[in-house]
Amino acid sequence: MTLTEIQREAVTAGKTSFLLGPAGTGKTTALQHRLLRLLQQGEPAYTLLVLVAEEEDREGFLNFLHAEDAGPYADLTLTTYTYLAREMVSLFWPLVARPAGFERPYQPPSFLSYDLAQLLMWEIVTPMLHAGAFADLRLRPQQIVSQLLDTLNRAALNRLTLAEAAQRQRQSWAGEQEHVRYLQEAERAAESFREHCLRRSLLDLSLTVRVFDTELVEHAEFHRYFRERFRHLLVDNVEEQTPAGQHFVEALMDTTETTAIAYDAGGGYKRFLSADPAGANRFYDLSERLLPFEERFTSTVPLIHLSNLVENYLMPGQEKLPTANAGDAILGVVGGRYRRDMVQRLMPALAHLLTAEAVDPNEIAIVAPYLDGALRYMLAQEMKEAGIPYTLLRRRSSPRDEPRIRAWLTWLALAHPEWEALPALYDVAEALALSIDGLDPARAQLLATALYEPDSGQLLPVEALTEQIVARTGADRVEPVASLRDWLLESSAGLPLDVFLHRLFNDLLARPPFQPEPDVAGAAVSEWLVSTAGRLREAAPAIGWNSEKELGRAFLDGINQGLVTANPPELGEPPDPDGVLISTMYGYLLTGRDVRIQVWLEASGTGWWDIPRQPLSNAFVLARSRPPDRPWTMEEDYRTRNQLLSRLVRGLTARCREGVIIAASELDRRGQRQDGPLWRALQPILPDAR
Repeated sequence: MTLTEIQREAVTAGKTSFLLGPAGTGKTTALQHRLLRLLQQGEPAYTLLVLVAEEEDREGFLNFLHAEDAGPYADLTLTTYTYLAREMVSLFWPLVARPAGFERPYQPPSFLSYDLAQLLMWEIVTPMLHAGAFADLRLRPQQIVSQLLDTLNRAALNRLTLAEAAQRQRQSWAGEQEHVRYLQEAERAAESFREHCLRRSLLDLSLTVRVFDTELVEHAEFHRYFRERFRHLLVDNVEEQTPAGQHFVEALMDTTETTAIAYDAGGGYKRFLSADPAGANRFYDLSERLLPFEERFTSTVPLIHLSNLVENYLMPGQEKLPTANAGDAILGVVGGRYRRDMVQRLMPALAHLLTAEAVDPNEIAIVAPYLDGALRYMLAQEMKEAGIPYTLLRRRSSPRDEPRIRAWLTWLALAHPEWEALPALYDVAEALALSIDGLDPARAQLLATALYEPDSGQLLPVEALTEQIVARTGADRVEPVASLRDWLLESSAGLPLDVFLHRLFNDLLARPPFQPEPDVAGAAVSEWLVSTAGRLREAAPAIGWNSEKELGRAFLDGINQGLVTANPPELGEPPDPDGVLISTMYGYLLTGRDVRIQVWLEASGTGWWDIPRQPLSNAFVLARSRPPDRPWTMEEDYRTRNQLLSRLVRGLTARCREGVIIAASELDRRGQRQDGPLWRALQPILPDAR
């Protein structure tokens, strides 16, 4: 690959350098070649630290090194700030545990995944809910839990104490005073969670970052370690780093022999996750050398004018930007009255690109503001019917929405009535239909009604069935029910949670007559449940779950309440890595991927402009750069939405090399007419396709 002059300068620059430019101008490529040059010059990989914004960004660097045959680089530290914080806190635990306030500093730390943190927070919040806390707030329990953890995490990532974060929330609230009570209750819950962690040497994300940022980054011993360990520091997408991450870079950038920092002008898509693009501007002055990246390798003039068109509409008070060629960036418009119409009409347009214009599927990205279950299903069905390969990018989902997971959990609960988590009659009927091959929902309901006692949680022997019911359901469908009941009574006693789930599938549900053919989807569900239960069992003693009942209840509650969401199982046919990418807008931007053609799905909806409703944790109020006592007004909310959408469109067009297909539906999923800000901004260059 031939590098540009500015890229070559970035590869060889000494001391501290700042690579500044829009997305698609080759900054990451320059960092990759800089890394390669250091390795080729004999610099040990052990002495190199590459800091990326997202875990997925590591793959680009690793693939580049592998393709360039860079030699040994196994000792290379290529990581995110939060993962580095965890590694360093673990390494320096004896140095930081006591001053950080842990009650038993001699006890080794236990790091909580987000799912485990949700389960622990749920245990703390449940008695508060029973006592009337958060009454009339109209939030699901999972939303309360996630927003409480968001406040903890945002406070730490913004280098705020819990008290400072809580005060910001209260002082900035400009609505009804009744809401202040909810914020006070949220503060009590967060404090209880933090106290529990300090008593038991538990570290969630917030406490890990807090300890690293306040106890280690400024510590003389850590600086000595860092200076002896790392000689070269490379930071990609510093605008996506949080104030805590940027503090780490600032504190140590002069410790290494060289530091190279790349900044995407117009980036900062992770503001919901406390990214601080404004704070990253200070590296402009802190670096000895500024390297401006201006030549674009992806976006074209029409695409730049398209983003200008949207920005002019959303930000009317600023100087107007050129838009003359914006219409040339629109490759087509697909419309429909309903979402299904829109999706169906999109398929011929995609097929035309793949066949008539020979566009590779992996050069197309379908970007939507959100991907609810119905929209995901419609897209998957229509893409499959059209023979178009695709891959669906999901960062999190709710496994409880998967019927097979509900079915497996139903059998787990029935096998352990002492857990007092008895399933409903409907759950048993659904589980029977999903577990026994050929048993339809109607006959499953008939069997469940006859055999299951919801009050006691007992599954009666099949001998209790009348001849009429046996005749209606079929004897070959009744026999598996008997086998299932016997297995639950005889084979489950004393088994650890994860072992029970493993044997349930492998010894029973994966075999005839339950499944006459290999059950790939069932195996994915089983593997996910077993691994999730295993992680929970390993963490149970540290959290304080000392009995199988406590562990089992926590596991069932966690999934049924939607608290366990990470790493959902892959169901059905595996995704095609070379297929059309389907993603939410922020999910796509955080991949850093560019394509020839983008499809902006539901372009008429307000989802492009919306920000999550989080009454217990306002990400923008908790931003360190914002005045702490300024009220959050409707004007600021409106302005923030416009800024985010403008930046979002700028980021999308910077990652597109040819053009955009606009897909819109007249009505949203609730049957309401759609006319969102993005749609209105695009009107001067769009025909009426709906």
